[in-house]
Amino acid sequence: MRVLVTRPETTADNTLRRLALAGHETLLLPLSEAEHLPIRATALTASGVVATSAEAFRALRQSPDALPSLVPLPVYCVGTATAEAALDLGFSQVRVGPGDAAGLAELILRDRYGQTGILLYLAGTPRLPDLETRMTVAGVPLQVRLVYRMRPVVRPPGELSARVRAFDPQAVLFYSREAVRQFFSDIAPAMLADTVRILCLGPRIADAVPPGCRHVEIAPRPDEDALLALLDA
Repeated sequence: MRVLVTRPETTADNTLRRLALAGHETLLLPLSEAEHLPIRATALTASGVVATSAEAFRALRQSPDALPSLVPLPVYCVGTATAEAALDLGFSQVRVGPGDAAGLAELILRDRYGQTGILLYLAGTPRLPDLETRMTVAGVPLQVRLVYRMRPVVRPPGELSARVRAFDPQAVLFYSREAVRQFFSDIAPAMLADTVRILCLGPRIADAVPPGCRHVEIAPRPDEDALLALLDA
């Protein structure tokens, strides 16, 4: 199957390797790239760390002065990929959520019942406010530090649509709402074959797909194993 992958280039190697081993033909068209933003160690006062993306820990490598004060702390990760990135950076007290912000929030509330310390949220932008809203409602103090910014990949006019037409994908993988928005700002649904499958990591991502796409599928769990399994369904 011809599979178009829209995730950032820095995180796509394993995805492309898995698809190739499964016999798929792939085209990587990253729609965004991460800009890492350093943070100052003196600005950090926290009893735990929260992250909703592995990119947060890749970004944290740009702030080596902050690491000694952070890695001894418990860290709450949205899912397994984020947890692996935390372990790679030296964190050892890693708590793993089910892959979405709502589940991560419930894990934090259960784990820290009765505790009053501030949690440091290593955040990116753009992001949905779900986690911050839930913590605010529950009265959990959250110190947000922006450590990365996702920027659109700039291409010459018409390049994206030309490469999509030439590849003629049978499936397109989407990992974020922003990727869907960027893709369909250049690609009208009518430019894709009627049979193309739009495979989304979660329901909110699928909600951003324009109505002209006929075959939108949602991974049963918000992780890449479940997303790639859709290709064999």
